[in-house]
Amino acid sequence: MTLNEIKELYTELQKNYDEIKSIELTNELSKLNDINTLEFHYNILKKQDNLYLFYDVRGIFDEHGEAGKEFLLEKLHTEKDPDLKAEALFILGVMECQEVKPIALEFLKSKNYKQQYYGIIVIGWLGNSEDIPVLEKEMMKNDEHQLRLYAATALRQIFFNHAKLKKKIILAYWNALNTEEDVEVAKAIIACVQDLLKTKLGIRESMTEGMIGNLDIAKPKAIKAINKFLS
Repeated sequence: MTLNEIKELYTELQKNYDEIKSIELTNELSKLNDINTLEFHYNILKKQDNLYLFYDVRGIFDEHGEAGKEFLLEKLHTEKDPDLKAEALFILGVMECQEVKPIALEFLKSKNYKQQYYGIIVIGWLGNSEDIPVLEKEMMKNDEHQLRLYAATALRQIFFNHAKLKKKIILAYWNALNTEEDVEVAKAIIACVQDLLKTKLGIRESMTEGMIGNLDIAKPKAIKAINKFLS
């Protein structure tokens, strides 16, 4: 399929999304790595009215391989649209590109929500011991409760990649749990503690309903479990 044919199929899918045709689109799009295709693929990331189509096309950008990586690294330095720049960072994070971690850290200072959000997520994917205090600060100090929640889950991701850092991360959760006043964030912290300590404390994560469980019951259990682990 040529690039023009891919563009026509994309336009059709924008008007009438079809899962099978979207798979065809992404299969064909991922085969071409020339600059014109990369520019087209990158620019359609601006169009997010159909989230199914957006996630489909974003989800295969990493299949452009080294050509895609170099293209996005350049865009991180030249792109003016903060949301699109955040998308570039996100994809490079998926590609485990360690070069972008300093940019992810810079994004934490941004006033743009998406840049902060993806900055936190990418630090979770690429981070190590030195990044735990950074995410702990976001978990405890960020004004947006949802970003504090994401920082908690990003710390869990660091643990998944570096299990030896468990104690340091549990201590960060302990500090945050003792000060967090938002119910959902506190539940998220406890859910993460459950995963690290491989125990059940009464919180369940749901894709559709968020954090399920009684915080008044789960929090004392979490504090007791953390104390036992740290002692």
